Amino acid sequence: MIMVSPLQRRQQRINLMQRHQVSANTDDGETLAIAPVAPQPSNQWDVVRASLKKDSAALKSFKQVADKIDYKKRHLEQYQPYFESNTLPVDIAAIFMVWLFDCKEIQQAMLLADYCLKYGAPMPEGFKSDVPTFVADEVLNWAESAFKQGHSTAPYFDQVLARFATDWKLFDQIEAKYYKLCGFMALGEHGTDIKYIPEPAPLYAAKTWFEKAQTKYSKIGVNTRINDINKRLTKLDLPLIAEE
Repeated sequence: MIMVSPLQRRQQRINLMQRHQVSANTDDGETLAIAPVAPQPSNQWDVVRASLKKDSAALKSFKQVADKIDYKKRHLEQYQPYFESNTLPVDIAAIFMVWLFDCKEIQQAMLLADYCLKYGAPMPEGFKSDVPTFVADEVLNWAESAFKQGHSTAPYFDQVLARFATDWKLFDQIEAKYYKLCGFMALGEHGTDIKYIPEPAPLYAAKTWFEKAQTKYSKIGVNTRINDINKRLTKLDLPLIAEE
């Protein structure tokens, strides 16, 4: 028995609907309305593109972001077999990547992000950012949420952070946001109440990150944190700059 994938079954349904749109001649020779039949996909990736095009049309019908995310979550499973294909076209990979980030499937999203970066994938139509900028924004949003909930941000936050020192040249504000979050991470659970931090190490570490963020983007909003750290260091009779 030949196994048919969910995507192939979907395409078969689409083809059947298209065939039913074409009317036959009547007995007396009168021709009824004839609708054109769409070109048939020539390979599996054309099938995937046709399916994603239909998904795109369906997503435009939703007004609520939550409804769009729910739709993507329900339809991701049918595309799962294609995620790790070494022949995955970059245009399709970029769409899958966006969907996975939207659905907070961070591990699989990062794998596809690496694939897109390796092969120079463009972002899908309608996106103004490039892949590195998009990935940096998505990982930052995910990391901020994870940190607030007390969850680890490793290894994905660190992976993006490391790219700033190598090959990613993004907007200053994006980098500054990463350094700012690093400052809060250094402060740990007392990040919102610095006066209760008993040890100097997290204070100095956080201050270094906050100052780096401020240097990168002056309006990043860390002045209050730096001042609070200085006050706490003074309270502990410690120098404002860590001694070597």
